[in-house]
Amino acid sequence: MEMESIACCGVDCSVCTDYTGNLCPGCRQTEWKNEEICLPVACCRKKDISFCGKCDKFPCNEMQGFYEESEGHRKAFERMCLLRDNPV
Repeated sequence: MEMESIACCGVDCSVCTDYTGNLCPGCRQTEWKNEEICLPVACCRKKDISFCGKCDKFPCNEMQGFYEESEGHRKAFERMCLLRDNPV
């Protein structure tokens, strides 16, 4: 998997329904309204990192709820752990 195909939260962009023709209109390019910004996107932008797995505080309490809210987010969390060589 190419690192460029990983969303800020760790979701594999290639499995996203918005990802077509190897183009992602998603989280990195979106001009979010402050009240609607995705939590991982906001945090990654603030820390100037490309995805949560690159954060020296990962896994953190701030993102715990996000990674528990869906199966896709749980898989993203597992992916971040693998990318960091952390056991899940």
